Amino acid sequence: MSPLLREFLLNVAIGTIAGGVTNAVAVWMLFHPYERKFGLQGAIPKNKARLAKSIGRTVGEKLLTPKDLLDELHRAGFRDTLDAKLTALIKHLLDVERGSLREILPPSVIGEVERALAGLGPAVGDRVATWTATPAFEVKVREALARLRKELGDRPVSEVLTEARRQELAAQAATLAAELLDESRRAEQRSAAARIGDAVLRLAGEERTKAFIEKAVHDALGRAGSRTWSDVLDAIGEDVVVQWMLEAGRSPRAHDLAAEGAGTAALALLDRPIGRPSRFLADDAPARLGALAGPAVWELMEREMPKLVEQLDIPAIVERKVLGFSTARIEEIIRGVTQRELNLIVNLGYLLGAVIGTLTFLGGRLLRG
Repeated sequence: MSPLLREFLLNVAIGTIAGGVTNAVAVWMLFHPYERKFGLQGAIPKNKARLAKSIGRTVGEKLLTPKDLLDELHRAGFRDTLDAKLTALIKHLLDVERGSLREILPPSVIGEVERALAGLGPAVGDRVATWTATPAFEVKVREALARLRKELGDRPVSEVLTEARRQELAAQAATLAAELLDESRRAEQRSAAARIGDAVLRLAGEERTKAFIEKAVHDALGRAGSRTWSDVLDAIGEDVVVQWMLEAGRSPRAHDLAAEGAGTAALALLDRPIGRPSRFLADDAPARLGALAGPAVWELMEREMPKLVEQLDIPAIVERKVLGFSTARIEEIIRGVTQRELNLIVNLGYLLGAVIGTLTFLGGRLLRG
């Protein structure tokens, strides 16, 4: 081999190796070393936080905007699927026969519901007692009495007060009277006449007293049977009737009845079968409700999507995810996408090194004349 050829090959070899190795080292130093050593650290590990922030901002502000999400949902046929699912769901909810809430809800939930309803009765009783103590209650009583006089004024009492009803009312009146008498006995300041009356009633006995009151009320109602309701109300006096109703509504017994009734009704709802809700609706109600629900839900999504994306803070989520990756994982991701290009950079280094070696040889020959 001639000296000239050896010199040429040596220049080309040195240039090729220098160019390829230099580019290979440059590519390697994009990722290595992972940690700072001898004052050196890979470009990507060193700027990992900036890279994560930049990726998060790009994804959140450019790639996953509310409009992009909605457009993608449109392209994926999500709206048609949503309409079909909502229609099927509404049809299922309305057409399936269902048992009581006690059968449907888990035992733990039923226990909490029962505890919540247990306080409903006393609360309703307190609200009723508070309301009956206001002037508005008296206004309502007078309005109700006026409506009663208007509707029943010319009708005979016997139309409403049948024999069975007279007996029932008489029994209830006797029980109520006994309770009122018992409450009056506990009053602190009572007249001598009241005390004497108590003694007489005790001698007569409670059952005899109730029987006497029951008979007296029954007879009185029987005598009133031939009269009209207007005659009865006029004979008693409107103010007296109003006063009776006020006292009855404001009595502790009324409070207890309201509390007991509200509590019993609330608990009864747990055991009442729900049945098939669609039986109360038209035959085409499930289909029409489904057709209305789809556009309504989609409109809500379009309106709320910007707020949802803003609350999600997608840039911050992506940034945290990227920061959670190890440097090796980031290198794997980047190399998985760009490995062909990185190899091309190294190969171009070899090629350019060979070209530079050739030019160096030619330049040297020219300089030597």
